[in-house]
Amino acid sequence: MKATQTTTYRNLQFFLDRTTTKLQQLQMQAATGKKLNLPSDDPTAISPVLSARTQIQNADRYTETIQTGLDRINNMDGYLDNIQNTLIRIKEISIATINGTLSSSDRQTYADEVGQLRASLLDDSNAQADGRYMFAGFSEKTKPFTATNPALPVSSTNPVIYNGDNGVQQFEISPNELVDINLTGNAFMLGDADNDGATDPGAVDIFSVVTSIQEALEANDPAAVSAQMDNLDTAANQVSSYRSKKGNLGSRLETAQSHMSQIKIDMESFRSRYEDADILQTITSLQQQEQSYQAALDVTGRVSKLSILDYL
Repeated sequence: MKATQTTTYRNLQFFLDRTTTKLQQLQMQAATGKKLNLPSDDPTAISPVLSARTQIQNADRYTETIQTGLDRINNMDGYLDNIQNTLIRIKEISIATINGTLSSSDRQTYADEVGQLRASLLDDSNAQADGRYMFAGFSEKTKPFTATNPALPVSSTNPVIYNGDNGVQQFEISPNELVDINLTGNAFMLGDADNDGATDPGAVDIFSVVTSIQEALEANDPAAVSAQMDNLDTAANQVSSYRSKKGNLGSRLETAQSHMSQIKIDMESFRSRYEDADILQTITSLQQQEQSYQAALDVTGRVSKLSILDYL
């Protein structure tokens, strides 16, 4: 069967259209660096690419949450370190003032220093970050600790009151994994973890202990100072215990952060396999397609010049 000129033209037009479409796809891939720009480019790749993108977005969200948690823990740790150092200095003073050779004037001088250290403890317990009180539970806009009476010292019984709550702030650091980020001041400063207004068994009210030491020094009573030494050790251990817990949590967050980073790398690699183009291969194919297109145009041009006279 003879091929008519119309059939020839139709075949040439079909080839030009197909070549043009392929050329446009390659140009798009070269420009974007992606071989999957439209669903029609590879329908089977859409589902894995969308799944990978979702997991990458989730990893980014968890990583941001984890970093926020780490920032908070690092801030808290700095203030807890200050509190521990203050308690160490108070213990040094207590040991020094037990010495019977000191005069009442000497003990008064130490009492004044203890008063300053107690004020420092109060400031650290009322620490803020980004305008929010760190140790107030959910009541981040409420100053957690206030003196019973601004005219310090007051009394060794409840010298400072807690105005925050017992709220626990939880961060989701991975699917279905929540961690307690915050630390309430009533737990580590007043020894009242359940916030019932009473010091828990085995715990101490640090402000009460320090105030008692100050009052004993002002009264020139070394025996009363000595009687608070065990409570002072308990206070230091109390702060250290909570600090250790937050340190362990910090390690857990760093591990989770590393895990999320690895997930993101793996998902980026997975997504790239379906979506990203091999630039070198794409440029080579583009050049070949351009040559094919030019050849098709040349053939079409020659065929279009044929007429019946060419066969006579």
